[in-house]
Amino acid sequence: MLAVFAARAGISLAYDPALVLDKVSPGLNGTHAVADALVRLLSGTGLEAVAKAEGGYALRPQASAPSAQRPLQAADVQAAAVGARDDALLMEMIVFPPPDGAAVQGFAAVSSSSATRTSMPLSQIPQSVQVVTQEALASQQSQSVLDALHDVSGVNIYNLGVDTTVYIRGFLAPTRINGLEQGASRIDNASSPLHTPLAAIDRIEVIKGADSIVANGDMEPGGLVNIITKRPQAEPVRELTVEAGTQGHQRYAFDLAGALSDDQAWTHRVIISGSRDSDAIDRYDSARDVYFAPSLGYRRDGTVAVAGINYQRNQQANGGLGPIGVVDDGLLSTSVGASYDVQQKMGSSWGWQSKGNYMRTRLSSRSYNCVQSDAAGAGLRDCQTQALESSAYGWNLENSVHGTFHSGQVKHTVLAGVALSYSWRAVPMAEIGPPMMATLSRSSLPEVPATNLTPFGPAVTLNYNNWFLQDQLSWRRWRFLVNLGYTRAWSHATDPQTEEVTSLHPQSKPVYNIGLSYQLNDHVTLYANRQKSFVLQAQPSGIRYGGGPPGLYNLPPTDGKSLEAGVKLNFLDERLILTTSVFRASHANVLYGFAYDADGNLYTGLLPPTISRGTEFDLAGSPLPGWNLVASYSYTDFSYAQPAGFVVEPSLIARHQASFWSSYDLQTPAWRGWGYGVGATARTGYPSNSGDHIGGQVSLDGNLRYAARRWSLTLGARNLLNRRLYGSFANLQQGIGFEPGRVFVLTGRYNF
Repeated sequence: MLAVFAARAGISLAYDPALVLDKVSPGLNGTHAVADALVRLLSGTGLEAVAKAEGGYALRPQASAPSAQRPLQAADVQAAAVGARDDALLMEMIVFPPPDGAAVQGFAAVSSSSATRTSMPLSQIPQSVQVVTQEALASQQSQSVLDALHDVSGVNIYNLGVDTTVYIRGFLAPTRINGLEQGASRIDNASSPLHTPLAAIDRIEVIKGADSIVANGDMEPGGLVNIITKRPQAEPVRELTVEAGTQGHQRYAFDLAGALSDDQAWTHRVIISGSRDSDAIDRYDSARDVYFAPSLGYRRDGTVAVAGINYQRNQQANGGLGPIGVVDDGLLSTSVGASYDVQQKMGSSWGWQSKGNYMRTRLSSRSYNCVQSDAAGAGLRDCQTQALESSAYGWNLENSVHGTFHSGQVKHTVLAGVALSYSWRAVPMAEIGPPMMATLSRSSLPEVPATNLTPFGPAVTLNYNNWFLQDQLSWRRWRFLVNLGYTRAWSHATDPQTEEVTSLHPQSKPVYNIGLSYQLNDHVTLYANRQKSFVLQAQPSGIRYGGGPPGLYNLPPTDGKSLEAGVKLNFLDERLILTTSVFRASHANVLYGFAYDADGNLYTGLLPPTISRGTEFDLAGSPLPGWNLVASYSYTDFSYAQPAGFVVEPSLIARHQASFWSSYDLQTPAWRGWGYGVGATARTGYPSNSGDHIGGQVSLDGNLRYAARRWSLTLGARNLLNRRLYGSFANLQQGIGFEPGRVFVLTGRYNF
C-alpha cells in the first residue's frame, strides 16, 4: 500500500522494513493532501510520517499515541516535521516513481503509458492492455521476451531463431522499445526488439487492437508489443545474475544503478548481459548473445532526461531446422545504437517530450541449405552452402506536447505530436555454393566459403511520418478517448543486377481510434472501442492490377479494423486486476497470388477480409500476502480469407489457449525466505500447413526458491511431465516448432 501511494503521489518514502512487518493499512480512497493521506494510511499502525530535510518522508514509531478524544489530523504530521527530523532511520527502502508514472504491485500493474502516450490508470483505458511485470519475469525464470509472453491471452509465437515474430489475435504484431521502432527493424528482422535481453527489461506491455497511431505506422489489427527498458535511478542497484540449465543454457547479467550526485539529480545505470544456448532450437547449437547498455539520467525542476548507448552481438538460427530442414551455423548480428528521452514540464498543467533512437546493424550469415532427396541414400541430403553479408541503419524520432484544461465540468487531457522514421539497407552480398550430397552431421559438411560475394537483392530505403492528435475527456464516471492519426510513407529500392527501381510513391493514410469507459463503482469499469490500422503495399513493375497496363503500382493500403468491448475489475485495493473482453478484428485488401497472361504480364488481386473473433480473460495480482498470481484464457476463431480458385494456408492458431502461474512466499517466521511456484499452459489442436494435425497439449512447470537479504536461488523445471510439445506454427514434416523436453534451470542472484 505504501509503495503504490508513494509512486502515485510522486514522493520518496523511506523506512525500516521491520517497522511495517505484519502491519495492515486501512487503505485510502478519494482525493487528499499528501500529509493527510499518510495519516489515513498509517491509522491504527502506531507509525507516523516525518518530513525529511532533503525531501520526501520517513516512517517512525509514534512518539505518543493520539488522544482518544481527538482523531489524528494532518497537522500532527506537519508539527512533527517542524519539531523533529529523524535522520538516523535505516534507509532500507526508497520508492522513486518512474518518469512514465507506472505503478506495480507484484504481478499487477495499475497504470500504463503505452496505449495513450500519457500515464493513465489501466482501469480508465478503454482498451485491453496487459503488463508483464519485472516481478513476474523473475518468478517464472523467463529467458526471453517470447518466453515472457506465454501468459498473455491471444498471443502466439513463431520462433525460428532470427525469423521470430509475435501474433496477437491471429495477426502479425509489431514490437516496439519504449514506444519506438528499433533502428532498421522494418527491414532487418535480426535487430528486432524481440531479441532484447531480459536483463535490460523493466516490463512488457501488450496493447490489443488495430492501433496504427500508437504503432507510428502500418500494422495488422491484432495489437502490438511494447518493451519498456530499465532506466537510471537514484535507488542503488548492484545485482549479479547467474543462470544455468540443462540443454546447455547459460546466462550472466550485471545490473548497476544509483545516484551520481548528493542531491540525486544525476543518476546512472549499466546493464551487461551474456547468454549461450547450445540446443536453442532443435539441432541448432550456437545461439549466443552479448549486450552492453550504459545510460545517464537527470531529474530536477520539472526536467527528466535519459540518454544511453547500447551494443549487442547475437548469433541465432537462420531458419527452419530439424531432420529435413537446415543445419546451419546461424546468423551473426552486430548492432550499435543510441537513444534519448527528454521530458519537460511547462507550468503545472503542460509539458513536452522528445525521444528518439538510432541503430546500425551488420549481418553475417554462414549456413547449409539441405533438403531431402528421393534419389539419395537414406542418410544423404542435397545441400548447398550459403554465405550472406549486409548492413543497415535507421533512426526514429517522436516529439509531442501534452496538457490538461477544463471546459465546464469536462476535463481534457490533450496530446499532439509527430513521429518520424527512416530505415536504410545496403545491397546484400551473397555467395551460394554448388549442390552436393551430404549427411546432416557437421563432419560431412565443408566450410562455407565467403571469398566471392556478389550483389544479392536490392538496396532499400523506407520513410514514415506519423502525425497524431489525442484527447482524453473525463466527466464524472465517464472517460472518452479519441485519437486521430495521419501517416505518410514512401520507399525506394534499386536492384543492382537488373537496375530495376521499385518505389512506393508518397502515400498517406488517415486513421482514428475511439474508446469509451464508464466506472460503475470503485471496482468495476465497462469499456468499448473501435480502432483502425493499415499496411502500405507496393509491387515491382511488370504486374497488372485492376485491369490497368503493366507497370509500377502502389496498391491501396490494407484496411484493418477492430471492435472490442469488455469489463475491468479491480479487487483488494487494486492488488488483483481482471480484464475480460470480446473482440472482432478484420484485415481487408491484402495482396494475394499472381497469374501470367500470354504476354508474360503478371496479374494480382486482393483478398477478401480475414476475420478474427473471440474472447479473452486476463488476471494478475496478489490476492493474499506472499501470494502472486497471473492467469489467462483466450478463445480465438481465426481463419485466413479463402478467395475463389486459390488455396490459402490453414489457420495455425489454436482456438482455445489457457495458462496460469502462481507463486507463494511462506509467511511463517520459521520458513521465511522460502517460496515456490507452479504453473501450466494448455491449448487445443490445430492443422499445420503441411497437412498434419497438431494435437492439443498441456505443459506443467514449477520452481522452488530461497531468498535471503542479499542473495536468492531458484531451481525451476519446465515441462515437468517431459511431454512431446509443439509450439505455434509447427510443421511436422520439416521438424519445425518442436519444444524442448524436460528442462531444469538454476538461477542465482546476488546484491552486493
